[in-house]
Amino acid sequence: MSNKQTQHMNSTRQTGLIKPVMAGVTAAMFAAYGVLGVLPTQAHAEASDISVRNWHSYNSYSVPEVKASWSAKADNYLKMNEAYLDGSAIAEEGKVFTFVGSKLVALDAKTGKQLWTYGKKLTPFITYKEGTLYGLSADHKPYALTAKTGKVKWQSGTTTSIDAMLRTEALIPKTDTFYVINGSTTFAFDMKSGKLRWKVNEPLGEGNGTAYLEESDGVVLRTFNVQGALSSIQLNAYDKKTGKKLWSEFGQGEALQVKGGLVYSIDYYSPMLEEYDSNPNRTWKVNVYNLKTGVLKGSQEYSWKMAGEPPYANGRGSILANQDKLYIEQGDKIAEYSLNAYKKGEAPLRTLQRPHGDNLELIGIVQERLIYKNYTTGELTGIKLANGQEVKWLGDAPLSQLDVYGKGMYRAQRNGTLLGIDMLSAKPLFRVATGGDLHHRTLKTDGMLIIQTEGKILGVKLPAALK
Repeated sequence: MSNKQTQHMNSTRQTGLIKPVMAGVTAAMFAAYGVLGVLPTQAHAEASDISVRNWHSYNSYSVPEVKASWSAKADNYLKMNEAYLDGSAIAEEGKVFTFVGSKLVALDAKTGKQLWTYGKKLTPFITYKEGTLYGLSADHKPYALTAKTGKVKWQSGTTTSIDAMLRTEALIPKTDTFYVINGSTTFAFDMKSGKLRWKVNEPLGEGNGTAYLEESDGVVLRTFNVQGALSSIQLNAYDKKTGKKLWSEFGQGEALQVKGGLVYSIDYYSPMLEEYDSNPNRTWKVNVYNLKTGVLKGSQEYSWKMAGEPPYANGRGSILANQDKLYIEQGDKIAEYSLNAYKKGEAPLRTLQRPHGDNLELIGIVQERLIYKNYTTGELTGIKLANGQEVKWLGDAPLSQLDVYGKGMYRAQRNGTLLGIDMLSAKPLFRVATGGDLHHRTLKTDGMLIIQTEGKILGVKLPAALK
């Protein structure tokens, strides 16, 4: 059976005479009984103003049904702000940490048994690093707990709430510092004591910042959405100890890599000044800055020419760095370059065929496959780096949530089921009935899959092939 079926149906409107039930009844008889009126001789069905059918169909997979080992109530989707869904539950150390009744609850991942609870009216946002949980109180004051017992390590007296219109975008524990990002403001807390080390705002961001933060050799990198005559992204560098701004560059994105005291960053500013409709030439520029001073040490330009005749498509396609390689979309091709040893004008190391279809965005590399996301449907398509072969991971219902751990792909669907798929073979291996239409991030710990759906979470024992 093909993945998509196209059918053409012709419908005709039929009308027919309605025969009187009492054919022998005469007009005189009706008059005798005082009945006035005329029996209708035909009837028409009422026509709809608009009638649309979705012709997209899905394969139906016959795979083993796996039952959940346990289920438990959770606040997700029901008692919380959509903004905090990304951090509303995590799975670590064979435990699940989630929020129930605005309390933080620890559950055994294998049994669902409640191990401990903490707090009340908490902000439903939690993260983890090396045995410690980090979260926010109701008034956005950070706290740290021992993950095993729920014992409080510290509770900060500093609130990270800036403005009712802003939200906390990220909780980021690093080596010895716990960072909280709220819009264009960055807070740095001592990881052991919870003491605020520094707080800094980027005024040009006007409250708009990304969730990107990277720490390297005593320098903290962040990006902001800067408004002005030209609006673009901006890369800032701060001293890790004091929060002092070391340098900033308008039009520069997050670091592709930080290596040898150098920051490699994509130039998003130059293309804003170019006209694409009549010019077939395309260029991505990667600028290289000194990490601590921001001095420009050089630039790497990757150029190509669009095929065909004007007008040419706008934009330059996606660009992605992975280790020491750079992957750039060039029309219907993907070019692979060396990121560290490249000279202007050099040909790519090789090219691969871009996947067919519209609305595709290059988002990463997993299991030696370039991963494309359809930003309309959420579906994924891959290109094998070994041979350029295209691969698709299909389900049998519209997608709700998709997560990948190792070679396991977990596809929660809008028909209340989740498919476990072997990413290497693209074959579905099992199915779980979730009982929900909406799903959020699927978690994994200690051989257990943790499924989040409307108002509850489920624990499922993974088959040996995907543990």
